Amino acid sequence: MFESPMITLEKNIFTLQKCFTPKSLDSNKRDLSIDGKFALLQLNQELKCVCKLQARNDLILLEHFQLDPSVIVFSNTIKGSDGLPSKSIISNCRYSNVKCIKIFPLVVNLKKISITIIFKDVRNVTLWRNQMGTLCNIVKDMMKMFTITNKCIVSLENLNVSQRCGLSYIIIHSIGHKNMVGKVDSTTNIFISSIVSRERFEQLQNDNVQKLGGLDNPYQTLKEIVSYHSKFGRIAKDNKLKACQQVLLIGPPGCGKTSLVRLVASDCQATLVTLLGPEVCRPSPGDTELQLRKVFEHAIELAQESGGCILLLDEVDSVPQTTRAFTQLLLLLEQVDRTPGLVVVATTSRPYALPASARRPGRLETEIYIGVPSEKERAEILGTLLSETCPISLNLCKRVAHLTPGFVGADLALLCQHVALDKLNRQGGERDSQDMFLAAIARMRPCSLRSGLGVVTTLPAALSDIGGLYRVKQEVRAAVEWPLIHSEAFRRLGLPQPRGVLLYGPPGCAKTSLARALAASTNTTFLSVSAAELYSPFVGDAERSVVELFHRARLGAPTILFIDEIDALVGSRGDRQRGVQERVLSALLTEMDGVGIKLETLSSVQHQENNVLVVAATNRPDLLDDALLRPGRFDKLVYVPPPDETSRQDILNVLTRDMPLAEDVDLHSVAHATQLCSGADLTNLCREAGLCALTEEGMDVQQVKNKHFQKVLDKLKPSLTQSQIEWYTSYKR
Repeated sequence: MFESPMITLEKNIFTLQKCFTPKSLDSNKRDLSIDGKFALLQLNQELKCVCKLQARNDLILLEHFQLDPSVIVFSNTIKGSDGLPSKSIISNCRYSNVKCIKIFPLVVNLKKISITIIFKDVRNVTLWRNQMGTLCNIVKDMMKMFTITNKCIVSLENLNVSQRCGLSYIIIHSIGHKNMVGKVDSTTNIFISSIVSRERFEQLQNDNVQKLGGLDNPYQTLKEIVSYHSKFGRIAKDNKLKACQQVLLIGPPGCGKTSLVRLVASDCQATLVTLLGPEVCRPSPGDTELQLRKVFEHAIELAQESGGCILLLDEVDSVPQTTRAFTQLLLLLEQVDRTPGLVVVATTSRPYALPASARRPGRLETEIYIGVPSEKERAEILGTLLSETCPISLNLCKRVAHLTPGFVGADLALLCQHVALDKLNRQGGERDSQDMFLAAIARMRPCSLRSGLGVVTTLPAALSDIGGLYRVKQEVRAAVEWPLIHSEAFRRLGLPQPRGVLLYGPPGCAKTSLARALAASTNTTFLSVSAAELYSPFVGDAERSVVELFHRARLGAPTILFIDEIDALVGSRGDRQRGVQERVLSALLTEMDGVGIKLETLSSVQHQENNVLVVAATNRPDLLDDALLRPGRFDKLVYVPPPDETSRQDILNVLTRDMPLAEDVDLHSVAHATQLCSGADLTNLCREAGLCALTEEGMDVQQVKNKHFQKVLDKLKPSLTQSQIEWYTSYKR
């Protein structure tokens, strides 16, 4: 065994299958008797090359083999029943070293060989399919120039006649002799097992198609359709009951639609033709329609080969619908059913942007939905992504899946890239991997929630950071936390998950803070809106914003959707004139009932509509419509009262946690002196006391004293009144 670098010779007929050996070759191998002998040169574990050795002392690079890799022997690894090689051996052999040489003592005359012919273009396949006798004679004349063996691929780039005939490669399956080389003569019988286009051949060679996780149901559905037409499309072409040939693949961006089609094409050994929607448009009139016709004609020609063809229309919704191009697309889709072996798969993340004329039977008739992955599916995706690059334990995989609600496959792939880069910078064990994932999750948002309506930046918070409200916290935990964290227990007891929780009470009593703390403690997606963000001067815009908001919430499920000041948004339907508030209320009721749910937002395993919890806050519950307050909408109404003396002291303890206080400060006395003050008033009190200390004693002051609190208390005017509290108490009853 030895290893010597190699370079490929220039392609021409004079260097056909030649190998010039370097000066450094062992003396026993430089025996002149091997000149002109054919040998098998091992390039790597899978590839070998059949060449005619020729010793030369005038090589420019004396340490290199110089050879023409026209005949490459591949390993026993095959793909499919046609025996085609599974790896791109033509390109791999150009970057190899010669590792071993085996001399063949003689070259036999072959009686019969079995071959597959690779044409440059699919049109050549169609042209020569009905002229097999002539093709066999042409191939025999060309093969006389080569010395071949079993399971080898012959490149015809050196022959001008092959270029004129459209030939690219010839794959030799068998020569009738084992461990020998031979030549074709006029008496050799050539059996052509199949003829294949180069496009299909190269796709069959590609074994780098990414495996997917969490898409079992869509994968099986699409694979059944493609497999049927690949195997039985020509047999069933006269059947009056046509099987589906056109599929619309629907799902949010990054969920794996295109990757799924590539995987199915690879597993079904179908040729894949991809057409991106934005690439269809051309500047000149008629060019767009011409481009569409060319792509469909090319796909039809590929479908006539064995194995079938998938035409992928990626982002089909981006094709302009008001132009002749879309009309041309619809006409071409109608012709697909008359082409056996062809399956059209269109992908979109905006199915509502496609007209009904494109989704009717005879066109994109079968719809497959890929939803946002559930926690179990996210764990499967992570396991697939990390199986080779960065293996982690199953428990860590499940934990990461639990911490990534709303993440689709592309988000999880980006997350794994961040962790892989961190691992390159520092070596660590399982514990370090967990810390890396947690750090990466903290700085990432799912692509559907990076910007737009309702997206807010939430700071880490806990219910313990909110002083007082002990009874309210327990009620809110039972209504919000338990259904999200212990959903299995609710399902086991047959308890329906609540749709909404209404927090009502006087202004400044921590209703909004409670909602934010709940989102942080339950590790859920948090969206927050107010009436000002939803209203628009354009008719119908506010209702559309409500629909978009719930759509976004379902994409990130489980989600807490917080609507602040809901009374300003919807109000109550009364005898007043119908207006935008009533239309927004109707849209809100529809979305809360789940009637307006879009199928593409559903998980492929379970429905996620119950994993969106609406939490609303208001200080005027009497203005809300009765339809909102019934069970099934806002199931739980939680009264957030003003703080009593004990709660006020607890709030002051939380607010002054980071404030240095003098020994004379008595928070109990301060709490007693702040009757009718809300939590917001107490926050303002502490801030003003600190500013008072800075004003009176300068910027070098070290502590806030009791006199500073007393000075602020003298000027403090509570925001609540006794009549307000009595009104809320009577409403609660």
